[in-house]
Amino acid sequence: MNQVFIEKNRVHIPAQRPSSVEINHVFEFDEPEPTIFIFEGEMLRRQYKIETLTENSNLAGQYFHSSIRILTNGAFMMDGIVSKDKNKCATWQDTGYEGIRLQPFFLLDRESENEKLRGKGLFQRGLHFSGTVTPSNVRAVCICDSCFKSFTLQHFHAGFADAQYFYSSDSKQTLVVNWYEIKDMPTQMQKEIDLSVLVKVEEQLPIPTEGSGHYKYYNSFRCPHCGDAFIDFENNKSIRPTEYYANRLINHHAQHMEK
Repeated sequence: MNQVFIEKNRVHIPAQRPSSVEINHVFEFDEPEPTIFIFEGEMLRRQYKIETLTENSNLAGQYFHSSIRILTNGAFMMDGIVSKDKNKCATWQDTGYEGIRLQPFFLLDRESENEKLRGKGLFQRGLHFSGTVTPSNVRAVCICDSCFKSFTLQHFHAGFADAQYFYSSDSKQTLVVNWYEIKDMPTQMQKEIDLSVLVKVEEQLPIPTEGSGHYKYYNSFRCPHCGDAFIDFENNKSIRPTEYYANRLINHHAQHMEK
């Protein structure tokens, strides 16, 4: 077998991978919250649970119009659109558009590249791309670097919103603060961060209304299952200004600054 084949919710990649692949495939979901399994040879490499939006909480009987790609560098990529029609799907500008992007990963012959991405941002992980805006109705299914369980993020472009975001200590909540609300607050893409000024900014932030801890500019976004840092800003401070998409766990509401 030297070709990728798909069986229900299972994608099978041959042990001796092809140099590059691009497949369009329509999955038919038969569970309210289905899981997509990726095999390489006999090995199960990734499990992506498709967590549902509150407004579309049962995916049984719906379809996932997907694009599956294996790049020449050994990366596996997959994204698609949920639809109630097997033969067509909405565009990102349509009401009810529901896009899903699965976190890319490297196949076995490039496994060392996966470890290099531990704790890195969503741009480095291939979930966002510089120069291309990811619509807010495209959600990301991520895989924890430690426990390998999946979880789903929704986002918005903080730069376009003229706002800054802060994660709570446990990442159960995201705070959104408009530019004018706190003097000298760091802006998106700001290269130099004055830590003494940052402390004064953080002193003005409210306490999270969900979860525990405090809001901090360099708080990491943590896996909701095991609590390990997924976007590890504490140890990768230089990427914080360029991660201009604010994330929140699926169906969780952001907290807004109230003066």
